[in-house]
Amino acid sequence: MARMPNWMHSEPAVPVWPPDRYELRCTFPPPEYPSIDRYHFAEFAVEAARRLREIGLVHQLQVVRLSDGNVLFDLVSAHETPIDAW
Repeated sequence: MARMPNWMHSEPAVPVWPPDRYELRCTFPPPEYPSIDRYHFAEFAVEAARRLREIGLVHQLQVVRLSDGNVLFDLVSAHETPIDAW
């Protein structure tokens, strides 16, 4: 049987996905349960938030920028930061 030299490395693997930059937080109706999703791309985060708003099944909905905690989208206060500022 042939040996495979150096097939096991002690170095960590390079991440395949880019780091998350946005967190979408929402609460669904009873039995009320929270849901948190994370996104790297602003376009995906805002699209998810808008679709959840359209279906009308969430009580609370926010998108937060993880780097500074800034709320970019808030359903309760009807606040939506333009996508260019995300």
